[in-house]
Amino acid sequence: MKTRRQGNAIVLTIPAKFGIAENVEYIAVKGDDESITFIKKRPNLFKAALENNELIEVGDGFPEDPPVGKELFQ
Repeated sequence: MKTRRQGNAIVLTIPAKFGIAENVEYIAVKGDDESITFIKKRPNLFKAALENNELIEVGDGFPEDPPVGKELFQ
């Protein structure tokens, strides 16, 4: 794959054989070694809950221990 300029952007064309659908949003993360990883953008569940006036339950496995020190803000 090779990059190309399109207006103010650098475009990387992804071959169809990768099976990526059209109009899917990704977040690009650049690594220390100049590598780039693309992560599919997921809906913000906190924003959705707020917009729908819903509560988010933490569920099983969330620690219920009381704070012991440095977790407390004063």
